[in-house]
Amino acid sequence: MINQIVKIGGVMRVLPIVFLLLILPLLIFAQEQTILVPKPLDGSPFKVSDEQDLFGQAYRWFLEGRYQRGADTLRSLIKAAGVEIEPQNYYVVVANFSDKVTPIGLFHEQDDFFSTRMYGLEEKNLYYIYISRQREGASFLSVLATAKDSPFMENLPLFLGLFLPIPTAEIEAVRGPVTYVDVRQFTVPPAFRKYSDLSFLVKADLASERVLAKTVFDNTSLERWSYGIATAITSANDVDLVVGNDGKITVRPKPNLDLAAFAVINYHFKPVDTKAKTLASSLHLLGGLRLSNYMEVLLGVGGGVDFSFFGLHLFAGYSVEFADALKEGYQIDDKITNEENPFKLNIRGKPRVGIEIKFP
Repeated sequence: MINQIVKIGGVMRVLPIVFLLLILPLLIFAQEQTILVPKPLDGSPFKVSDEQDLFGQAYRWFLEGRYQRGADTLRSLIKAAGVEIEPQNYYVVVANFSDKVTPIGLFHEQDDFFSTRMYGLEEKNLYYIYISRQREGASFLSVLATAKDSPFMENLPLFLGLFLPIPTAEIEAVRGPVTYVDVRQFTVPPAFRKYSDLSFLVKADLASERVLAKTVFDNTSLERWSYGIATAITSANDVDLVVGNDGKITVRPKPNLDLAAFAVINYHFKPVDTKAKTLASSLHLLGGLRLSNYMEVLLGVGGGVDFSFFGLHLFAGYSVEFADALKEGYQIDDKITNEENPFKLNIRGKPRVGIEIKFP
């Protein structure tokens, strides 16, 4: 008995396999690793006569949970050391209040102190600042850099799985408590500037068993490419022509107001943080395929507005469905044999408006 639709839709099932084979060499990504060793700035560590006890103030703010206030106080202390903080650079700051209380954080523009996100590095815009009143500001630092692929390439197997499962400062006279500010600058190799994980480990010295602070910073550049799931209501009353189990050509109506889901790839006109919770505020082009047993291609444009608690992300476009139509000489209820193919290609276009969500 003939029990399936004779359609070009079967081609769609093959496309992800072919595409996967083409990009498989790109997915086999060997992680390159290196140890980054920063060089101290001239004059570092700097001695600060901390008359206002900024270091002690910062300690109390951190102790009270006022982390941003404590971070701002550390900024003032660094400035008192003669070190200018450039907003566009990245400064990994370690405040060694004691060997048990040593927070580690990041100074970059207006980011939260405990943020671990970097958005792409340059050769010399990464610094390490160690602030302490112990051991004349000496510390041991080890940074393991691990190169990684972009989120777009990392998520590609998941996306294809939607279609097919896939296996110098002058030293002041000391009048207050002496605080040391050690500033070091990294030289970042090209392979680790756009996409890498930077694992920081800080100890008093190499022989010490106690780790004062450690964290991993996620360095991922802004991107133009991302994935999404676009959904739209089908308003047209479409039908499919099929060959039933009895061998007769029959009409199978599609559900009214059918919810169509498309797996899409987005191109953003302005690079965005693809790891953010929403991409609603980014205007972008989109294109993809319907998640169905037949082929339907979608092209469109998307964008929206970010609110405090959610992002409204809409799209508008046009889809083209590759369906079946009867060849001349055939009509509904005709009984055909297994050797016959009564169908020819029928291309149907539909306007599409709906909502898009970020994937994954």
